[in-house]
Amino acid sequence: MSASTSGMPCRGLPHPMVRRSFSRRSALGLFSASAAAGLVGCGVADPDSAEFTLVAAHATSTDHFMHRSFELFKERIEEGSDGRIAMKLFPNGVFGGDRELTEAIQLDNIQLSAPSSSPLAAFSPSMNVWDIPYLFDDREHAYNVLDGEYGTALLTRLEDVRLKGLGYWENGFRNLTSHRTGITSPEDVRGVKIRTLENTTQIRAWRAVGASATPMAFTEVYTGLQQGTIDAQENPLPLIVAQKFYEVQEALVMSNHVYTPSPLILSKAFFDRLPHDLQDLVEAVGAESVAYCREQSVIDEEEAFRTIEDAGLEITELDDDQRAEFGDLMKGAAVPFVRGLLGDEQVDDLDTAVEAAR
Repeated sequence: MSASTSGMPCRGLPHPMVRRSFSRRSALGLFSASAAAGLVGCGVADPDSAEFTLVAAHATSTDHFMHRSFELFKERIEEGSDGRIAMKLFPNGVFGGDRELTEAIQLDNIQLSAPSSSPLAAFSPSMNVWDIPYLFDDREHAYNVLDGEYGTALLTRLEDVRLKGLGYWENGFRNLTSHRTGITSPEDVRGVKIRTLENTTQIRAWRAVGASATPMAFTEVYTGLQQGTIDAQENPLPLIVAQKFYEVQEALVMSNHVYTPSPLILSKAFFDRLPHDLQDLVEAVGAESVAYCREQSVIDEEEAFRTIEDAGLEITELDDDQRAEFGDLMKGAAVPFVRGLLGDEQVDDLDTAVEAAR
């Protein structure tokens, strides 16, 4: 098995539990220092002899399926290009969170990442539609919309902000963990300080059920929970386990309130520099990595649930009526906001796509 698919982090990279927050300036400075020190690498292509160097970074740990998906991308792009493209991979949020990474890709200081669609909405407002609560029935329903005409059109719009969308990786259905137990209704989260993504749609949705929505960078969440700055957080199960949030929480609520994809984004400037054959390769590898990422997400979700269960957290699975109670309030706050932001036509087109995909 090659180093790029072994599932092991490269030597010189931080431990998976390192959590740091960086400004854009400090992140880019760290990149320059790290590259100069030779801290990136470990793959089948030689960066010194490659025609193109592709730097990829993400905010999750090396235990997460997203890291394996980047490793697959690295192996396929280096082998498929016969070493003409060398890819360097930085996990663990060493360059900051999703927002900082997206800014760096716009500037072509790094080239590849897969941020959650929620912080990406700050750059391309159309991405706000994926934050509408209780939009999808299940994964297949979500895939049908994301991979269809509507979802593809939103990826194309990323080119307006110097990003190239290669497809939708999976972030997954988000669930709530909390210091407070016995959560089955909106009344039970009233006043609870819930860490949310830095996304207005989700903030409004949580405030609609009485929670104290607290935007916070992903890299700061563990410490925030540990120190009591926040009471709760919401994320897909694999992220909850990979970042070990369950260690500092008492309860898990299987709310499945939002399905947020992670668009795989590439620097548009980097893509445009590539010859046509390598552009075709990048798009093909992107499509392959989408399927792989989704498959690995399902595997990790099942394992993550067992890990949380074994850790002794109180687990509550909301029934249909309880989900509807949350959904009526959260969706009722989110949809008018998104309509005001994007216009009726775009939201009506989403409704049509969602209904047709059932």
